[in-house]
Amino acid sequence: MPTRESEHMNKPVSYVKIAIIALVVVICAALLGSHLYYQNRFKATDIDGVNVSGLTVAQATKKLNNRDLANDKDYLIVPGSKVTLTQKDVGKLFVTRSSMSMFTSKKLTTETTLSKSEINYRLKTLLPKFKQQLVTINAKKTPTIDAQVILDNDKISVKKGIQGNSLDTQQMVANFKKQAKTQTIIAVKRVKKIAGGPNSKQVAAEKKHLQSIDKNKLVLQMPNSSFTFLGKDYLKTGHSNNDGSYTFSDNLVAKQVKQLAAKYNTLGKSFKIKSHSGQTIKINGATYGWTMNQAKLSKAIVKQLEKEPKSTLSLKPYVTGTGYGLKNNVGDTYVEEDLRTLREYVYYKGHLKEVIPIMSGTITGGNKTPQGAFYILYKQRDAVLRGKNDDGSKYASKVSYWEPITESGVGMHDSPWQPAYVYGNPIYRGQFNSHGCLNNPPSMMPSVWKYTYTFEPVVVYY
Repeated sequence: MPTRESEHMNKPVSYVKIAIIALVVVICAALLGSHLYYQNRFKATDIDGVNVSGLTVAQATKKLNNRDLANDKDYLIVPGSKVTLTQKDVGKLFVTRSSMSMFTSKKLTTETTLSKSEINYRLKTLLPKFKQQLVTINAKKTPTIDAQVILDNDKISVKKGIQGNSLDTQQMVANFKKQAKTQTIIAVKRVKKIAGGPNSKQVAAEKKHLQSIDKNKLVLQMPNSSFTFLGKDYLKTGHSNNDGSYTFSDNLVAKQVKQLAAKYNTLGKSFKIKSHSGQTIKINGATYGWTMNQAKLSKAIVKQLEKEPKSTLSLKPYVTGTGYGLKNNVGDTYVEEDLRTLREYVYYKGHLKEVIPIMSGTITGGNKTPQGAFYILYKQRDAVLRGKNDDGSKYASKVSYWEPITESGVGMHDSPWQPAYVYGNPIYRGQFNSHGCLNNPPSMMPSVWKYTYTFEPVVVYY
């Protein structure tokens, strides 16, 4: 039989068991109570940065829709991007609520089905404003500059980057676009830009690219010839940029383009044509012709030469003026004015349509008809030509057809006030002459009108 002493020593063991059992019961009760309480409530949960712990779906929906949309230190809330949540939207998140204890937080994000118009509004209207907001914010911060690859006279080096505190615009814009398609409110996390180091993959790729451009080739196509630019000859100085693009000096290209312009530009230069008589005659330069836009062309050549291993570039988009690409400078549709014989030859699509006797201004003096290559500025019916006579009096002559070729008022028109016998007769030029215009007989001017067009070349010679 056990002694009294042994019975007394076993009693504390029974109290411990009881205490443990009681604790277990309390814990189970608490867990059961917690389980029952949170059956219809969120446990420790944040939705779109809003604490909804202990709230039902209805309560959470109301709190989310009434949330303060002011920006905070962690997020930029995009004004105008908020879409009103439904209990159905929030209910989808409820099934993913925290299954752990009420002290373990879970962060959730609302999503909904947006219409095409809502998405388009966000991307077309709100995104530009968001980008400008980033620009404004970064203007007050120290910019972060990636390590930069430098090309200096064919030698490549790497310049160490600078770590600032500016926001990563590229990453935040990408985040905006992603959220714009599904999220009920666009809240973009502020992301600090990290400077790329000298040994980064980006720097390695930039070095490789700069090394490869030596082999690049661009052919500039001109009307009757071409010119080849090689990367190794023209892209000798440049650097990489933060956005992954490159900037190159266009000095060498610009120098070459200037030489090409001096050789091929036609504006103001004399040229030769075969006249109506079959003879080759020289036409002085005037307002007809074209010139290269040298600055624009140089930049285009550098840009394309840097990007493409082999490419061609048409000169046409980079010229201004008239007559670009026309055979023999004037093409097959033009007007030839022979002041020596006072004859006007109208060519249309390679065919001589009219030979018209005309009257001109003088060969010298104040009323002379200018000689050279011009073009029809515009065409006008029923015009009034105004100016001053030699005695200082003013004139206002009505014409049915008016086609000016100079800004000073010289052009082709009908002249019903002139005697019929002066047309095509140089002997009367001293007595009868225009103020410089090319006067046509009224009966012939409609044909001139029919076969001519704006910007058509008009060559005048003696």
